[in-house]
Formats: sequence, structure tokens, C-alpha cells
Amino acid sequence: MPDLVTALTSDLPRLVGLTIALVAALVAVTAYWRRQRPSAYVGMSRRKDTPPRAITYRDTPTVRISDSQRIDRLRKIVRLNPGQHLDLLENVADPAVIGGSPRFRISLKRVVRMDDGTALAHIAVDFGGAAVSCGPLVEEIAFNEFVLPRASRDEPRNCVFHYQENGDSLSFMRLKLRGVDMDADVAEIDVMQVEGQWPAG
Repeated sequence: MPDLVTALTSDLPRLVGLTIALVAALVAVTAYWRRQRPSAYVGMSRRKDTPPRAITYRDTPTVRISDSQRIDRLRKIVRLNPGQHLDLLENVADPAVIGGSPRFRISLKRVVRMDDGTALAHIAVDFGGAAVSCGPLVEEIAFNEFVLPRASRDEPRNCVFHYQENGDSLSFMRLKLRGVDMDADVAEIDVMQVEGQWPAG
């Protein structure tokens, strides 16, 4: 009996190697057999490949554009002292075309200092003679004259804006007060103006 144990112990590495080889061969045969086995779905009718359907937009209408469209965008920060104005769009040669009003002019009338230490800007806007609108936090004191608070995250409530759509054109303008330098008496106004022209038809 001790001779048998000694013989098995001396042959143990060969027995372990043989066991590993048999297990590996069994795994390889099983994997090959599973790959070659016919699928349970063979012979079942498959749906014919159909071309993808056209995308349908239901939330907003889609407009096909055959010609190129034109969009002009102006974005700048305007720094004005009281009594100064700035023309942001070049005026046309014939002032009678738009009734003598500048195409887009911003004037700073004065800086209003409040008791709580904040400052507001009293501005006047000429936008080709059109009446511009304002949010509920802006005070309109005369035709196209406004007292602007400093802009916060709620931009639509504390800005001056104008929107007009006319056939194949669109015009949008927005003004908001970025801040007031009370030492230099300067108001910083954030200006954005967009004009879009789409092809007719």
C-alpha cells in the first residue's frame, strides 16, 4: 500500500495535467457543438427588410428649404455714459424710408441710484420707429423709454425686446442691463439683434 501511495504521489503532476487536458477538450467540443447546432428559429418566416420610414415631426412643423436662407446676428456689449447714444445698425441713405428714425439706436438718459445701493439705467430705444416691449420688472416711463434693472437669470422679465415677423422675414431684438459702474457712471447694456430672411414659397 505505501508503494501505491508513493507511485500516485510521484505521478500527481502528470495526473493533474491529464485532467486539465481532458476538461479543456470537453469544453472545446461543447463549444463547437453548440455553434454547429441548428438554431431553434431555422425555418421560421422572417419579416422582410423594409426601408426605414420617413421621420415625421409632430411637435413643430418642418419647413423644406430649397434656397439658402440668410440670418444676420449682432451681439455686443455697449458701454454708455449718461447723454450718450450709439447707432448699432447703419442708417439708410434716405431717412424718409423709415420716417427719419434711426434703424437701431440706444441712448442712456441717466443712471438712477436707489436707496438700497443698486443702480438702474434709464434708456431710450429707437428701432426704426417701431414700439418695443419690456418685461414686467422693467418700468416703461414714456414711448420706448425704460428704466432697466440689472439682468438676472429671469431674463424675459427684466429686458427690453422687439419681435416682428413679416412674410418671409423675421426680426428680433433684446436689451438687458449687465451692470452699472457707479464710480465711472457707465452702464453696460447687452444687445442682441437677429434678422432672418427665408426664401419665399
